[in-house]
Amino acid sequence: MSVPEEQLLAALAEKFLAGTATDEEQQQLHQLYDQWTDEEETVVSKTEHAEELRAEILQALKDRINGQAKVVPFYKRKAWQLVAAASLIIVAGVLLFYYLQTDSHKKELASKETKVPANQSPVLPGKDRATLTLSNGTVIDLDSSGAGLLAQQGNTNIINKDGKIIYDPNKKGSGEIIYNTISTPRGGQYQLVLPDGSKVWLNATSSLKFPVAFTGNTRTVELTGEGYFEVAKNATKPFFVKVNDVEIKVLGTHFNIMAYNEEEAIKTTLLEGSVNVTTQSTKQSAILKPGEQVSVSQSSQLSQPIPVQTEEVVSWTNGKFYFNNADIKVIMRQIARWYDVEVEYRNISAETQLGGVVSRKEDIKQLLNYFEIAGKVHFTLEGRKIIVSNKN
Repeated sequence: MSVPEEQLLAALAEKFLAGTATDEEQQQLHQLYDQWTDEEETVVSKTEHAEELRAEILQALKDRINGQAKVVPFYKRKAWQLVAAASLIIVAGVLLFYYLQTDSHKKELASKETKVPANQSPVLPGKDRATLTLSNGTVIDLDSSGAGLLAQQGNTNIINKDGKIIYDPNKKGSGEIIYNTISTPRGGQYQLVLPDGSKVWLNATSSLKFPVAFTGNTRTVELTGEGYFEVAKNATKPFFVKVNDVEIKVLGTHFNIMAYNEEEAIKTTLLEGSVNVTTQSTKQSAILKPGEQVSVSQSSQLSQPIPVQTEEVVSWTNGKFYFNNADIKVIMRQIARWYDVEVEYRNISAETQLGGVVSRKEDIKQLLNYFEIAGKVHFTLEGRKIIVSNKN
């Protein structure tokens, strides 16, 4: 498809979303869309506003499909002029593809939607929930805790405020090291502000062990699962994150660590600043630059830093699933952790890949429908189990 045709396609799509396209323009849009192929993915521009724009486009398309009249004025943003026209179709292609089908084809697609028993109970997405284990073994359920002072550990007040836990040292510590642990279940996530002001976001099935006051020459925490960190700068007191055999050293930076036991490797991704990733057993190390990622295999082998799309890596902190030609089993592991479901595979191709940006607040049936329309897989929901199979 030529650039003028891409521009025309985007202009017609804008009118279509706004509900002002004539019958002739809708027919032209349909014809242009039929000419579009996956080759146009190469023209997407990577701007700092792209993710925000994509989310608005996705929501606008969903509103149109659901018959709502709401119009999102995303084309008024200056960023739109910097985004290639084809990005509209690439990012929201699944939904637009479905909406532009003939009625007969829509019925055919509907017949292939995720199968759900008539008595199926809703499978809800995850939410903010976690438990906090104090040094004496007391466990506080943060779901049911009210706002305000939760507890005091040493000279540090633990405060529940605005859906996150804040550790507030009210005076210099006595030197005694007291540890707390915050843990999220399947279908849970939580935010935490450490005693030094560093911020941590925990994904589902994760935990962070940390001292209630950083009294020594270093700041050290221990992570399982996945966490995103925004570390307060302190050049005289470096910050360390320990994950199994891996140690990440920082001074002040933004980074994500994914370290689930069921994944093939521990992945550290840097968004801002600098970090040094070291394996304790093999004594390998790598210094990351912003936009880079390293992996540590189960045998503690450290990869070379590679460039990655950081918005994809930290999409979970923004309430989204973001997959870019990801392996189906990688996708389903994320879905399983967030929706607290089991996954069973039946004759699924090992090379099956899917992509897209979808809200983590979606009903699981709708989420699976998006992927089913877009890819070569079929989903069946039975209670809290998802059966994944190839399409016939």
